[in-house]
Amino acid sequence: MGSHLCDAFADGGWEVRALDRPGTHRSPVPPKATYTEAELGSPEAALVTAELAKGTSIVAHAAFPGAGLDEEALEMARASMAAALAAKATLLLVSSATVYGRPRNLPCEEGEPKRPVDAHGQTRWAVEREAYLWRRTRGLRLIVLRPALTYGAGQRRGLAAALTVAALAARSGRPLWVPRRGPVVHTVHAEDVARAALLVASEDPDSLDGKAFNVADDVPLPLEELARALLQAAGAEEAGRVPYSPAPARAFLWFLRRMPGWMFWGPLNRKLARAWISAWEGEPPGSPPALDPALLEQFSADRYYDTSRLRTLGFVPRYPSAVEGLLRLAVESRSHGLLPPPRGAPALPPAPEVDRAGPRAI
Repeated sequence: MGSHLCDAFADGGWEVRALDRPGTHRSPVPPKATYTEAELGSPEAALVTAELAKGTSIVAHAAFPGAGLDEEALEMARASMAAALAAKATLLLVSSATVYGRPRNLPCEEGEPKRPVDAHGQTRWAVEREAYLWRRTRGLRLIVLRPALTYGAGQRRGLAAALTVAALAARSGRPLWVPRRGPVVHTVHAEDVARAALLVASEDPDSLDGKAFNVADDVPLPLEELARALLQAAGAEEAGRVPYSPAPARAFLWFLRRMPGWMFWGPLNRKLARAWISAWEGEPPGSPPALDPALLEQFSADRYYDTSRLRTLGFVPRYPSAVEGLLRLAVESRSHGLLPPPRGAPALPPAPEVDRAGPRAI
């Protein structure tokens, strides 16, 4: 999310100052930002955050160390909260719709009870609770974004990893099976999350203080249509449909998620890594994709979200559904040499990094 936030705010005329971990800045195009590195969660990073926040009106926090790492996530967030308080700025916290778990009422509104069912949602909710505690006890101005299942350029897991797997299958000439309908999945492109962040940041901060906003595209898709969108974007063929029954499928996904890494996920990701290296003739442009069992939770129940609160501010997604968004992601990734080319086509070298003149920021 970081580079997308940089681009959206800089294109909107904001001065942007970015802070990230050392060695994580690998975007094909450098963010339009004054860029600083520090080990997030450390006392040194907290001091750097406070210094960068001076004179700002928004401190946007999108850092996330990973599912289940509650203490690390809280330390990172507290540094941003303290910096926002000292600068008298608003904290814009990028959270996740996983805090709702499996919503009982659909479409899920922002006031729905928070019952996260996986480690990712639990960690996100721990950070949100801490932010709201600081708002009540210390006067922190706070706005929260809760994006649906997010995908976009630069991502190496989630739907972006699934897109790469489909591209590898297309290159090897192997058709892939899709489920018959399946649960409804709501997605959002990272660019649209960044545009939503810019929109709420441009409003009167006092009028939005304490509010949370669901961020999602216009068209939640059944898993079958989402899988077809992935195949279409990757140029892969469909082998057919497999039956999907909610209860057995949920039990099967539960079993897969809890299988030891050495038994299933480790060998599977090693096989993908070999196919990735082979697709680039031994010189891949970056690390191979990695399939994460945590993604399976998103396919275990219907999940779609009410975005009317954000739309009243004028939000319209640039990518109305994952069909358009994934096609765009595939085109961008191939143009930068980050997605294996179709079968029979030569592998393209990665696009050279572009050095843009002029002011940058986050």
